[in-house]
Amino acid sequence: METIGALTSGIAHNFNNIVGAILGFTEMAHAHVKAGSRPANSLGEIRRAGERARDLVDQILTFGRRGAMRRERICVKALVAETRALLEASLPRHIGLVIHETSEATIVAAEPAQLQQVILNVCNNAAQAMDEAGAIEIMLEARETESAMRMGHDDLAAGRYSIISIVDTGRGMDEATRERIFEPFFTTRRGGNGLGLATVREIVRQHGGAVSVQSSLGAGARFDIWLPCALPVELAPGQTVFGPTGRGCGETVLVLETDRERLLRHEEILAALGYEPVGFTLLAEAVEACRRAQARFDAALVCPVHGTTSALDLAAAVHKIAPSLPIILAAASSGNFDAPSLAAAGISELIHHPLSSAELAGALTRCLAMPAPSLRHDRSVAAVVDGVQ
Repeated sequence: METIGALTSGIAHNFNNIVGAILGFTEMAHAHVKAGSRPANSLGEIRRAGERARDLVDQILTFGRRGAMRRERICVKALVAETRALLEASLPRHIGLVIHETSEATIVAAEPAQLQQVILNVCNNAAQAMDEAGAIEIMLEARETESAMRMGHDDLAAGRYSIISIVDTGRGMDEATRERIFEPFFTTRRGGNGLGLATVREIVRQHGGAVSVQSSLGAGARFDIWLPCALPVELAPGQTVFGPTGRGCGETVLVLETDRERLLRHEEILAALGYEPVGFTLLAEAVEACRRAQARFDAALVCPVHGTTSALDLAAAVHKIAPSLPIILAAASSGNFDAPSLAAAGISELIHHPLSSAELAGALTRCLAMPAPSLRHDRSVAAVVDGVQ
């Protein structure tokens, strides 16, 4: 698996550059043709194919990502509640979402963004298996095992586990399919890439857990995600174990995203986290807003762009106008960045793209907790490349 991860990651990084060129030149060509014309329609198809390729590259990079994780003590109940907003926005309209509340707040040691991705991937996979109206149910429980147990191809040691169960009413799977669903690049869906569930199992394995599946044709499917509970810690009087991320208190975040549809999604995520997003699709407008009132913004989020201008250049332009503004750069990978270039562009945090609300909220919390730009860069930029592998 490590060899496959390294190989696919190397291919994906190079392929990403090709996809970026295709999308960039397609957008430039689209500006010179008449809307609704045959060339415009053809360019639209090229762009959609390029975007599908970009999504595949991101899945490959996620699957191939290895290295030390920055684990935190996470309340599983809080993580699921936070993920709910993302699911309700992304699931098809004919599919409902039911989360069974629990009074037990189990704690696990995990990387919030990766654990959130596990839930999103399994739920999206469930949605794709549901041709008719139905619901996806998410249930939480804690279970103590007195002896080691075998689960699929993995062994779990004795101990206390937090279990996230995701149940759908879809078409289900036969035994032969069920045995192969976690294989990289295996898929039964037209247009699928076969990396969603493979990534799920790898992430869960890295956290010391396992995934079990129950399914039969016509009877839906049930995924049980077992994660070892974190060891208890002594809390000071009045201290509380919080969820995976902090929430904002109305702080204003400048968002620079050249794609309007993605901008709207990013603004929804920030609003759900308690921040006040102000979005821009054009660098000139964002720079002018900073110039008119630098104190208006508490932080900035700069997202990937297609074409000749890089996201790092956009961040540098914002930093030049507002040098004290913390800037978060979203990127598919840190392969093209180094600490000096990030520091020069005023980058305080580097996070994954597509955005994860858990990771974004954590980055914002850290940025806003460091008032001095020099202190922020001393503490975070030196290690920021390690955050996105």
